[in-house]
Amino acid sequence: MSKKVAIYIRVSSLDQAREGYSLAAQERTLKKYCSDKNYSVYKLYADEGISGKDMIHRPAIQELIQDAEEKKFDVILFWALSRFTRSVSDLYQTVYKLNQLNIDLVSYTEAFDTSTPFGRAIVGILGVFAQLERELTSERVSFALDEKFKQSKYAPAFLQGYTSKNDELKIVEREADCVKLCFATYLETYNLSETARKLNSAGYRGKRGKEFSANSVKVMLKNKTYAGYIRFKKEEKSGSHESIISTDTFKKVQKILTQKHNSRKRKNFKQ
Repeated sequence: MSKKVAIYIRVSSLDQAREGYSLAAQERTLKKYCSDKNYSVYKLYADEGISGKDMIHRPAIQELIQDAEEKKFDVILFWALSRFTRSVSDLYQTVYKLNQLNIDLVSYTEAFDTSTPFGRAIVGILGVFAQLERELTSERVSFALDEKFKQSKYAPAFLQGYTSKNDELKIVEREADCVKLCFATYLETYNLSETARKLNSAGYRGKRGKEFSANSVKVMLKNKTYAGYIRFKKEEKSGSHESIISTDTFKKVQKILTQKHNSRKRKNFKQ
């Protein structure tokens, strides 16, 4: 009987530009592999633009694990172990769970599968190196960002109101208008939900196209980048970018947010 295979593919933001790592390339290669082996593909699970440092924040792999627990397929196939997970802890727990369910893991590029004792040993060794690679990459990225911060060039990505070009923040006019309306409305209403409704009714959307919520408004209001500052880890300094709102406006909003927060704490304490 033909084996039912679940194909898992993933790319992180950094992988997007690497040839051979694209979702399309992984999908094409893995489906051909199944065809050559005469396996039937149960389903394709894809996480795009997500790191492999853990599994809990990846919707597709969470769905895959749920389907595995319901024994909907026999094999999980992926391009390389680093696509599946870079966490040794996640790897060991998942391999153990899948072994209990008699579901095998197969890596296309590393030529192992967990249906054999040797394969299970190899996957553990590869998992250690995958985590080591992630930690070394994290260190290099952190060092690079720290250097940019020292040069006042640190530019956070996906920030409403700005676009990042050559490590510098440039204002996006319509998004900047949204930020200005957000601060002005909150100073007028003192209400996060009402501010979100005002932004949505004016046709504004977040950087990823979603409607604003009380929480996303709060995140925007607490971001000091809009007042001309940059922050990395626990350090803060004046940035070289153009501010969208004044320091005075930012301070007024923070005062209101703090007062309302303290008021809620006192109310909860009395209850």
